[in-house]
Amino acid sequence: MSASYTEGPIFKHVTELSMTSAVGLFAIFIVDLVDMFFISLLGESSLAAAIGFAGLGLFLGASACIGISVAVSTIVSQTIGADKDLRSSDGTSEYSDRTRRMATHGLMYSLCWTIPITLVTLVYAPNLLSLIGASGEVLDLAVSYFRIVGASLPILGIAFACNSLLRSVGSPRMSMWTTLWGGIVNGVLDPILIFGAGLGLSGAAIASVISRFVVAGVGFFNIQRKHKLLAAPDWSKFLTDVKELNGIALPAMLTNLSAPISSAFATAQMARFGTDAVAAASVIGRITPVLFAGLYGLSGAIGPVASQNFGAKQIHRVYETLFAGLRFVVMYVIPITVFMFFIHHWLANVFSLDDAAAELLKFYASFIVGSYILFGLQLTANPIFTVLRHPGYATISNVGRDLILAIPLIFLFSSLFGAKGVLAGQALANALAGLIAFGVANWLLKRAEAGKSIDAKWSKLRLHHHLHGASGVNHRGH
Repeated sequence: MSASYTEGPIFKHVTELSMTSAVGLFAIFIVDLVDMFFISLLGESSLAAAIGFAGLGLFLGASACIGISVAVSTIVSQTIGADKDLRSSDGTSEYSDRTRRMATHGLMYSLCWTIPITLVTLVYAPNLLSLIGASGEVLDLAVSYFRIVGASLPILGIAFACNSLLRSVGSPRMSMWTTLWGGIVNGVLDPILIFGAGLGLSGAAIASVISRFVVAGVGFFNIQRKHKLLAAPDWSKFLTDVKELNGIALPAMLTNLSAPISSAFATAQMARFGTDAVAAASVIGRITPVLFAGLYGLSGAIGPVASQNFGAKQIHRVYETLFAGLRFVVMYVIPITVFMFFIHHWLANVFSLDDAAAELLKFYASFIVGSYILFGLQLTANPIFTVLRHPGYATISNVGRDLILAIPLIFLFSSLFGAKGVLAGQALANALAGLIAFGVANWLLKRAEAGKSIDAKWSKLRLHHHLHGASGVNHRGH
């Protein structure tokens, strides 16, 4: 049954989706960490710093892809929840014509954004990376890495959209294996290209590009051959569907783009304390996604579960989803905090960090990792805002965290405490934003349960569905 999240225990759905998504993400993130390890074996801190700067630039494009995938996943999940008893008019799929059309147009929509973004960022890569503090040899290396990996941004957009669609239709394990194959391919190719072919930093970049093609190819195969979720484009409705996608994607992209801006400022501040500090921050930047793959998986899990229940007008289950997310965050972060505290010395040795850089890693393990409980609250709340058709709240939440809170706090704390202050400022901003976002999401859901904030347009769509759904009339995007 396609609308599988409208029944059964919410926490089980959230946990299964989060952990299956986390396994795939972990495979990708651990390969990034192994990249850093292999590069560190070359014995040049400038290479590690270059990956840090380039990775930050690539984060900009990836953030746009995430925003687009959020829009595609949200709309498709809600149509599945609303039309769970409908099949396609030609009988080839269990999904309604509207669901299949929105999935198809969603992939096309991703290309409409990512192709021009790719062209602009490739041309202006030196300007972008120098703006965030890269210079000299590090800048040249970072630009080279950025241009190789950045050219595949449209493929990454398709990969993200396909994975979000797999979660939307209730196939978290298929989504997991899709990303897992990408991680496996990257992990195998890294040592071959970096050392075997003698390509060094370029080899790591090429391995990343190939893995993106693998994830996109496997994801596309699964959503079409396994689920028959795609249909021929309907050009008469394409612009209407683009308008609907814009309503969620534009705020979602703005929501996600604030993070790389804040990270760019943090990296620029860290650069004031030398290449070794940037290299240490680059290692931390690779360790963090590995440690918290489960939280990032949770962020992608809340949306489909809540969206299907919102589409089915089961607001009480959307409310349960929010608190299932809170429970998951606490159960996940506490053991990670303890684990990281005991292994930070070993990590410093593995990545050949000098005394100052090792001290920075120790500070991160001792004081920063635990704060991710509060950051997890925001990762839980933001998808709820989008589901309730208030994506602007998620935008405000992230912009508030990254621009209003993080930048002043990073500047203040780095001035007072040096490189450690950069990490502390980011952590405090994350914590404050998480508390505020979760409180607002709770308030909105209480209003929704009382029938005060369900979007009027969505209510019209549901009414249209009840009046005409049985006759097989196609639903026009609103």
